[in-house]
Amino acid sequence: MADVNDARSSTTTTADTLPPFLRKLYTMVDEPGPDSVVSWSDGNNDFVVWNPYEFAAKLLSKHKNLASFIRQLNTYG
Repeated sequence: MADVNDARSSTTTTADTLPPFLRKLYTMVDEPGPDSVVSWSDGNNDFVVWNPYEFAAKLLSKHKNLASFIRQLNTYG
């Protein structure tokens, strides 16, 4: 899995070069609020999906497909 601290410490220029999937994922996990659904790990190096059903239903875009999200996530390590 990609180290999210790299994304957090990157400059705006570097953030602009990240693929849209990774930018959206970072924003989704970093938003205050749905920590019971998804949040950063204790070390802030990974994220944890605490409630996969609610994550798919409320946070994933149009298709709400968790398997598709996982496949796309795996393309980034």
